[in-house]
Amino acid sequence: MTHISLKKYKQTTVSAAKEASPYRLVAMLFQELLGNIASAKGAIEQKDIAKKGTLISKAITIISVLESSIDFKQGGEISNNLAALYNYCSEKLLEANVNNDAKLLDEVISILLPIKSGWDAIPTTEQGNVSF
Repeated sequence: MTHISLKKYKQTTVSAAKEASPYRLVAMLFQELLGNIASAKGAIEQKDIAKKGTLISKAITIISVLESSIDFKQGGEISNNLAALYNYCSEKLLEANVNNDAKLLDEVISILLPIKSGWDAIPTTEQGNVSF
């Protein structure tokens, strides 16, 4: 990607995020999170340790953002369970980073995919009711 097209991509991404609904923002975060983890897995396979570290760090940051957006008042036990899953995923990502363990990245993906699928399954008519 050329410098100009990379700059344009970043501007488009930032612009899309500014205009997105809370529902869409979370969907974008999940997409970026899973993409970073998959790319980190590739970096492990290619023995690109620096890239792996950067991607896992970004993934952990996204998980922190998702966790901080949980509404514990409205979510009750589901919110507590989700927070525990996010915490577990962050721990496994750290472990995967330290040990260059792609299997742990697969485990985290297998936990996050059903959460993302559930989020994606929220009916369009209910997406406007999503709040943080």
